[in-house]
Amino acid sequence: MFQRIISNKLVFYHVVTWTIYTLYFSSLIKYFYSIPMSISFIGQTLLHKLGDILLFYANAFWILPKYFSLKKLYILIPLFGIVGLCYVVYGYIIEFHVFDFLNITIPNDIPVRSQVISQAISQGSNYIIFALGYYFSQKVFQQQREIALRDLKIANQNTNLANQKIDIIRKDKKLSEEREKNAILAKEKAQAEMAFLRAQINPHFLFNTLNLIYGKILTSSKHIAGDIILEFSAMMQYATSTKMQEDTVDVSGEIDFVKRYLKMFKERNQHNAHIDYEEDGYMGSHRVVPMVLITIIENALKHGLVDDANHPLVVRVSLIDDYFVFMVSNLKNPKPDNIKGKGNTGVGIVNIIKRLNAVYKKGGFTLESENLKDDYLVTFTLNYKLI
Repeated sequence: MFQRIISNKLVFYHVVTWTIYTLYFSSLIKYFYSIPMSISFIGQTLLHKLGDILLFYANAFWILPKYFSLKKLYILIPLFGIVGLCYVVYGYIIEFHVFDFLNITIPNDIPVRSQVISQAISQGSNYIIFALGYYFSQKVFQQQREIALRDLKIANQNTNLANQKIDIIRKDKKLSEEREKNAILAKEKAQAEMAFLRAQINPHFLFNTLNLIYGKILTSSKHIAGDIILEFSAMMQYATSTKMQEDTVDVSGEIDFVKRYLKMFKERNQHNAHIDYEEDGYMGSHRVVPMVLITIIENALKHGLVDDANHPLVVRVSLIDDYFVFMVSNLKNPKPDNIKGKGNTGVGIVNIIKRLNAVYKKGGFTLESENLKDDYLVTFTLNYKLI
């Protein structure tokens, strides 16, 4: 539709332009030659202008668009000559044959062949030049239109890209907010789980230790029981301190807690408890998840035997070159049914692993439990370089 409107307007402009030009040209001839307005004069003018129009459009709309290039000069130049020759012949025929046939004569206007031919050549050259001007102007307008359309297309593409970037930024912002929200929820969940696991472990330790003190009171003097209570008080002060609310505590504090516990256990069982404990390295410069080491010890004492001097509870602790190892080995109990109901709250190694996963990165720790022929072996390691 748009192209049709442009085409219709273009035809209208051409018709108006040629009409104005013909009237202007006729007025000049009438004025200079004092020719009266008559049918003969109008007929002669229209026939002449028809040749001009045909010459102009033949060049502007056929020859130049199709052959104007360096590669087609061998066609272009001869075509100019042929069309120009046709124009001259047309003018000659109009002047010396058509006007006579139609009995169109203008007073005081006697045509001379040489003059008619020279005028036709001159006027034909002018219209060829007009056609060249029209062709180049249209080409320039077309190029400007294409540039404008291209710039408009680029502008639209840039606008679309900008809108897409804005959408991406909005989506990224929304995803970032959701990730941040999920991270906060995950952290809160982890903290809640840690608090719950601590709440399970501390009563577990308390229950086992009270059983120990009760047994000591039944079999020992009040003086010895009082010493045990003081030792237990120091242990409970550590176990219930605000440090236990942190994710990690000093390794040295946890090791000291384990040694106190083993001491109390030996005092309770006297000659029936055999423990082989060795420690290597400086423990004061690193940290560990609280109540993990004591839980490993408790499980070993509860589920194993330590009354054989040839098979004691073996505890090896080392911290060398940022590599911490806590290894516990104990003899199997041949009658595992005997330990049922003795402080078994269902927590232990499973809770330890949950707590460690909540604090340490993957690969930062290992907790291996081996069920050997006669012994249980539990090895807990921390690689502080990967934490």
